Amino acid sequence: MFKRIGWLTLGLLWPLLGLAQSVKVGVVAPFSGPFAVYGQQFQRGAELYLEEIGGKAGNARIEMIYRDEAAGPEKVKQVTQELIVRDGAQILGGFVFTPSALAVAPLVTQAKVPTVIFNAATGVITRRSPYFARVSHTQWAGAYTVAQWAVKNGIKSAYVAVSDYAPGHDARDAFKHAFTQGGGRIAGEINIPVQTTDFAPYLQKIRDSKPEAVYVFMPVGPPSVSFVKTFAAFGLPQAGVKLLGTGETDELDLPAIGQEALGMITSYHYSPYLDLPENKRFVAAYTRKHGAAAMPNFASVAGYVGMKAIADVVAKLGPKIDGDQAMGVLKGWKFDSPKGPVLIDPVERDIVQNQYIRRVERVGNGLGNITIETLPAVKDPWKVLNPQ
Repeated sequence: MFKRIGWLTLGLLWPLLGLAQSVKVGVVAPFSGPFAVYGQQFQRGAELYLEEIGGKAGNARIEMIYRDEAAGPEKVKQVTQELIVRDGAQILGGFVFTPSALAVAPLVTQAKVPTVIFNAATGVITRRSPYFARVSHTQWAGAYTVAQWAVKNGIKSAYVAVSDYAPGHDARDAFKHAFTQGGGRIAGEINIPVQTTDFAPYLQKIRDSKPEAVYVFMPVGPPSVSFVKTFAAFGLPQAGVKLLGTGETDELDLPAIGQEALGMITSYHYSPYLDLPENKRFVAAYTRKHGAAAMPNFASVAGYVGMKAIADVVAKLGPKIDGDQAMGVLKGWKFDSPKGPVLIDPVERDIVQNQYIRRVERVGNGLGNITIETLPAVKDPWKVLNPQ
């Protein structure tokens, strides 16, 4: 009788014992405000990967905790501290904006909490904490390679228009460096306030300078949509002026931009139209879950790849995560991902991945970013030019 009760008790307790073997992962991203789509897409990508592995890596369950990034760096610092101290998060992920990532760098360093950057793209970020690893992209990689493409394709003068914050400054500097190094001439440059959506005054100035191309960096969402539409409204495509960018033609924004985006050239690390087996499987799984009309984008795939990296750490280390050991797993980590083969550089803890030169073309009844050239295994050019 005693044995029967003992085994019965153990059986009843087993689910609770299983719950004890869990790793808490905190994801900080915008879940409100104009950039809430980032948070939604991070969550969709991360949870899609979690579903594929049954919510468990090795012998540990993964428990997700989401916090809002929308209120700015000081609030992000507060919610990150709460995640670490109150909620017991052992690994962090997310962070859309560079100021957010920089604000939490001292916190994660002091607490030795491994932090996987899902987006924030300023080159210096991974050097601000030894516990940062980035799986997304750098702004230098996109801007530098699209400038190289421009020179190679005979564009001799370009105007540079960027949003006036750290990623925009990186984009500006990267484009200018590669374009002038290749023999191109910068016809002018302008830093535009971040919240701008009326670009008419700026595009009038750009049109008056008569460049052969315009390189633009704007945050995904309303600024990108407005800039591309205003560029077309000023008749610049008809005047033969090429519009170059990085992520401004995001698939989630293309319906709002409309045919004004046709022909725009961008250099970016992902498109749902990539002709890769891993990407086709990912897109199919995403649309099965969220509907045939749903479209994954760079943020969805960032959440997916970021969760894969986190799950691999958990599978290797189990439910007790040591920060230094976790970073040891992430350094040199590889994955044949939906965006192609990726590697976290073991020295810089930054992403090494393909860059795709893309052109906006008609796809069925809509528009899509179609690859016209692939640049394999691109390292962040800023770090190459500025070694430690």
